[in-house]
Amino acid sequence: MRLHPLAVAAALLATLTSAQAQQTGAAPNASLPEVKVTDGAEGQATEGSGQYTAREVSVGKLVQSPRETPQSISVITRQQLDDRNVTKVEDAIKLSTGMTVTRLDGAGNYNSFQSRGFDLGSIQLDGVPIPQGNYSTLDTAMYDRLEVLRGPAGLLQGASEPGGTVNLVRKRAPAKLAIGADAAVGSFGLRRGTVDVGGGLNAEGTIRARAVAVVEDRDSHIDTLFNNKRLGYGTLEWDIAPSTTLSVGAAQQRVRAAIDQGLPTYADGRLADLPRSAFAGLRINRQDLETNDVFAELEHRLDGGGLVRLSARDIDRTAFYRSARSNSALAANGSFTMETVDGDFRVHTRNYDLFLATPVQVAGRTHKLLVGASHNEGKTWDGNYAYGPSLPFNLLQPNYDLAYPDIRLPGFTSLVTRRENALYGQAQIGLTDTVKLLAGGRLSWAEVVTRSTSTGAVTASADPGRQFVPSVALMWDFHPQYTAYASYAETFVVQSQLDAAKQLLDPRTGKQVELGVKGEFLQKRLQAHAALFCIIDENRAIADPVVTNASIAGGKVRSQGFEAEVSGQPMPGWDVVAGYAYNDTSYLRAPVAQQGQVFSPITPRHSVNLFTRYAFTSPALRGFSIGGGVSYRSEFYSQSGALRITSGDYALLNAQVGYQINDHLSVNLSVDNLLDKTYYEKVSSVGRQNFYGEPRRVTVALKARY
Repeated sequence: MRLHPLAVAAALLATLTSAQAQQTGAAPNASLPEVKVTDGAEGQATEGSGQYTAREVSVGKLVQSPRETPQSISVITRQQLDDRNVTKVEDAIKLSTGMTVTRLDGAGNYNSFQSRGFDLGSIQLDGVPIPQGNYSTLDTAMYDRLEVLRGPAGLLQGASEPGGTVNLVRKRAPAKLAIGADAAVGSFGLRRGTVDVGGGLNAEGTIRARAVAVVEDRDSHIDTLFNNKRLGYGTLEWDIAPSTTLSVGAAQQRVRAAIDQGLPTYADGRLADLPRSAFAGLRINRQDLETNDVFAELEHRLDGGGLVRLSARDIDRTAFYRSARSNSALAANGSFTMETVDGDFRVHTRNYDLFLATPVQVAGRTHKLLVGASHNEGKTWDGNYAYGPSLPFNLLQPNYDLAYPDIRLPGFTSLVTRRENALYGQAQIGLTDTVKLLAGGRLSWAEVVTRSTSTGAVTASADPGRQFVPSVALMWDFHPQYTAYASYAETFVVQSQLDAAKQLLDPRTGKQVELGVKGEFLQKRLQAHAALFCIIDENRAIADPVVTNASIAGGKVRSQGFEAEVSGQPMPGWDVVAGYAYNDTSYLRAPVAQQGQVFSPITPRHSVNLFTRYAFTSPALRGFSIGGGVSYRSEFYSQSGALRITSGDYALLNAQVGYQINDHLSVNLSVDNLLDKTYYEKVSSVGRQNFYGEPRRVTVALKARY
């Protein structure tokens, strides 16, 4: 029997209410005192801080400030998410400097993330990596913050693309009772409700719990589309001893939506000038997604500041879609050929991680040491899809109620198992009072095996053997407020292509050099960083020029650029986040047609994110806040041979107005795409996967905190 996504949250809500009533001697419905929402990881949590900056991050295992991290990193705090009414991880990542979110469906449930011209490959949940895939991320209501690390993260997650990683840090259970409830309505039929309750289950606060529940229904600016979501999240923490804490929890999210796979272009690659409501599909299109996440964490704090943590995570994700979608160029009269396809997919990921992080005293200086081991195993069931007959369709005279064929799925035909065992470590050595050397690496043993589900026979395998990924950095505190750094990091990607001898190609290798400077000002309320980077990714699979249907590991690409970001409070009541990224990508070694061309044309060469908010302090306007910003992307395109599909550059304005009604209640109005600009957010191919950006969207949220 499978639980409803809100079952765990509802049970914990009832338990918390009962426990608090017993502790206070009051009835369950008695009035409750105001309690500031905090996180079990007190120094790291951004919830309740009211800040656009994080003083500490945990993406690198060693808890440290962004200034102490020798790579470009951004943090989207809980306050930013609340101020801008951001409820999807994909929308939050768009706020980060230099990040690209590639949408694969109209509702924005299928996405891929890119940084510095490369896919991220994996994201992290509390430091545990899981593959991206075509599966929705969980609602932001369960997260304290998002930590975005740009550049290779091989030390943290082994075999992965060199773009970087995003660490999603969950909310923890507070010791004191805290209650939150949000209700939001908005454009395109948005109706959303959130309840968030946490607190101690005994008088000492050594047993704590938290539950979050989300119900969201929304329509779309695209004809017939809808997206309904249910999330339940619960966690229980027990201080077994004063220095030892056990955390367990689970989350479940279900999405029921209509799938849209984008618009076609004309045969010559010109984008169609259609209404933004145009839908190249049928009313019967469906998209059913489910994620089940179970985790446990045992943490022991050592005398002297050390930490030992054992984590286990089990994630099961399923996806089904029924899709009538465009599969040809658009004719001048609006007609095109529509294909029909049903697909069922499943991915199961299990991860274990154990590490020790501790300060070490040597030669009168304090150094830091990290050592750890991990085991990751992922299973992907493939092949359970089938196509139906094609249908004629006309975007200028749409009939969304055409009969959809009866398509019978064949069942899963293959099971792909990916395993990685790894040892990793890093030493942070204080060479002088102001200079620090960071040296470490990850030793991995990875394999990929594909088996037939009907016979169990191995149909393909990849075993690249032992792989070592080094990471080195030098940091110099040349001023009390500034740190300069130079870092070198690597990663690798297992390839599945075969050479002329039917042997697997060697893994791709990504190498990055980054030079940067970071600063902290106004008692760390304002942070800034700037970085130059260059990534070389080589041994990429390309067609063998001699042997047909074979590959060679001969490709090489480069991504280089500059990033800068400022975030925090320049003065009390004034919050700002501003970022700029320049990214240039090119093929260095490739087939003649690609040589010297742009490697990642979907990555804008220039991108800007700016948002600022001011909370008034004068008696006449006390309680009011206003905010606004701009998001800019330079021209990007998709290319196949000589055919190019181009989206022009665009700038979107955003605005926000808030009012703190009293100590417990506030209301927040946010407007995205304030000027209602029409633009293409994604371009891909002639047949489909070209998406308009969302029109003006207005959201009003009432928030209660007790």
